[in-house]
Amino acid sequence: MKIASLQPSVSIILDQLGRTDMLAACTRWCVAAVPELGERGITVVRDSWSTSAEELLAVRPDVAIASVPYRNESLAAILKAGCPVLALAPHSLADIEQDIRLIAAVAGAGERGEEVIAEMRAGIDEVRAKTANISRRPLVYCEEWGKPLIHSQRWVKELVEAAGGEFLGEPGAVTTAEVVAAADPEVVVAAWCGAGDRVPLRKLASRPGWKQTQAVQSGRVYCIADELLNTPAPTLVEGLRALAWALHPEIFGAAKGIRRLDESVGGGETSKPMGNMGDTGQNGPPKPLRYVAAGLILRESEVLICQRRAGSALGLKWEFPGGKIEPGESAEGALRRELDEELGIAAEVGPRIAHVRHNYRNGGAVDLQFFAVHRFEGELVNRVFEDMRWSLLKDLPGYDFLPADRDLVRDLAEGKLL
Repeated sequence: MKIASLQPSVSIILDQLGRTDMLAACTRWCVAAVPELGERGITVVRDSWSTSAEELLAVRPDVAIASVPYRNESLAAILKAGCPVLALAPHSLADIEQDIRLIAAVAGAGERGEEVIAEMRAGIDEVRAKTANISRRPLVYCEEWGKPLIHSQRWVKELVEAAGGEFLGEPGAVTTAEVVAAADPEVVVAAWCGAGDRVPLRKLASRPGWKQTQAVQSGRVYCIADELLNTPAPTLVEGLRALAWALHPEIFGAAKGIRRLDESVGGGETSKPMGNMGDTGQNGPPKPLRYVAAGLILRESEVLICQRRAGSALGLKWEFPGGKIEPGESAEGALRRELDEELGIAAEVGPRIAHVRHNYRNGGAVDLQFFAVHRFEGELVNRVFEDMRWSLLKDLPGYDFLPADRDLVRDLAEGKLL
């Protein structure tokens, strides 16, 4: 059977079922969630928010499995493709369990599906047992989006309750900064869809009336990585652990995928690195962290490399084009913008190839995401670099690259990533 997965939650579930071998197509978000999919030459299509009938017809899957969020146009495109469709729309943890059963049935892995559900329940029950007798349950505002302000989904409410908290507001409803401030939450958790772990907590804490809330006064304002709270899959257990640490650090140890506003009111942010990111450079206190997206613009066995201008920071060193991810901007969106500004091209951003975190010895740190770019429109124009050129992958180590890029350069030259 050939399956087209139109949301990362579907691919995560298939991965835990051990049936990713059935995938004929998936989205770039699926590759980010299950990186090994990028190594298997699976056709990359758009998700259930923006897919087209043409790209599904080209794959001709036996079944397309889609999940929230949808648009009317995307649903029409999926139906127009003419293949059987399993359209999921979970709201609660019970719904997610049922979705696992449905996908397991399609994949012929019913027994393993029950095991995955049992493992997910066990992870949730482990946390719930530790908070069962807690008398003090903090009021928690969970935000899925910031413009307009939207409360997180019902399954997040259930996770907050399992973690020993009280969920503020109606799941999935739109609210205002003033209403949240009036409720005076003790903890604020932001997990914006598509923003990864890049919610700007200082800006969030400075909303009207928020500086007087208990959450901001105590510094209990957090960002939890989008994929850990908004993806209806067993990975929600990791999101629960992050919530549990945020609500009851006296009981639970530090978790991955969570950042906290500095303890001092109006201060900065401290960052806890994601578990899958390497950290190079000197040890020591946290350094300012910049989030950057870079593009591997490929042409057969060559890749485009660019040289920093003389006189700039790390001048004349080579790098891959790209730049800073602005608050609220996706990594892919930032890369498309940067490639337009730097090179004058409209790029089609492909799967993420690597994710690196690097500390520079003279201070500062960078979180780098590298994406493949196989297609673009327009003519390459050098707008900001000292030089740019096409290099064979095997020749990359001969250039003086930025320190943050050197491990990637070695792996590319050795054929480990492409």
